[in-house]
Amino acid sequence: MEKKNNGNQKTDLIRRGILILAAAGCVICMFCAVMYFVKGRHAGRVYEKLRQECVAFGMAEQLPKADPQEQTEEEMPHEYEEMPVVDFETLWETNTDICAWIYIPGTEVNYPVLQNAAATDPHDTYYLDHTVDRVSGLPGAIYIEPCNARDFSDRNTVLYGHHMKNGTMFASLDRYKDNVFMEEHPYAYLVTPEQNMVYEVCAAVLYDNRHIMGIYDFEQDSSYQAFLDSLTDNRNMEDVFREGVEMTTDDRLITLSTCVKDQDDRRLIVEAVLIDVYEREN
Repeated sequence: MEKKNNGNQKTDLIRRGILILAAAGCVICMFCAVMYFVKGRHAGRVYEKLRQECVAFGMAEQLPKADPQEQTEEEMPHEYEEMPVVDFETLWETNTDICAWIYIPGTEVNYPVLQNAAATDPHDTYYLDHTVDRVSGLPGAIYIEPCNARDFSDRNTVLYGHHMKNGTMFASLDRYKDNVFMEEHPYAYLVTPEQNMVYEVCAAVLYDNRHIMGIYDFEQDSSYQAFLDSLTDNRNMEDVFREGVEMTTDDRLITLSTCVKDQDDRRLIVEAVLIDVYEREN
């Protein structure tokens, strides 16, 4: 009888221990969920504050004032009415790693672009899990790796951003999987301290998870062409290419890369070709 009571006590202790562990697990999960929510709210406020204080929209005063008497219609600069005007001096009060601002009309993409200046690894991913004010965790930041030039002078610059459930960061790039949306929203604007750059979005491709800047040498025409070929090598029904726009090794590209929901081995990449550059008057 005593052995049976001891056995019951042990069973009760085990049961109690399991309940305590389960309760602790629930508390930890709730704590993580709260922290995720709090950090997300904080990051949202920081990014919105930067938009309000450092970015304006409309015809930028930095664009060249063309004299129609001296230029043909083909030479006249195009007027981009949604060109962002960016105050980098104020942005740098938050973080001097900010090297550009990217804005894509019709999407939620309206963010600073960062590059970790202190990195020794050419493929550093610090801002994958740090926000613009260096707070760790999601949603991170839109960033480029140190292997790319801060002034976006490379033949291909890859920008990374999370695919957030609330539609922020690069999640809204999914809209480019609709060819009508791509036709109606052709431009991506990228502003650096020295230049205003206008890109034409020309492809949205369901790609694999290869490290583009790690395996392609875009200084070599053959490697650059291999990348361009890879965009169509495994053509997917979801891929969209703009009609009449052909990417060649003569082009300067930006590649916008984000995750694909429930597909860890896939990435959505949006390709855009540089079509206009204006020097900023600082």
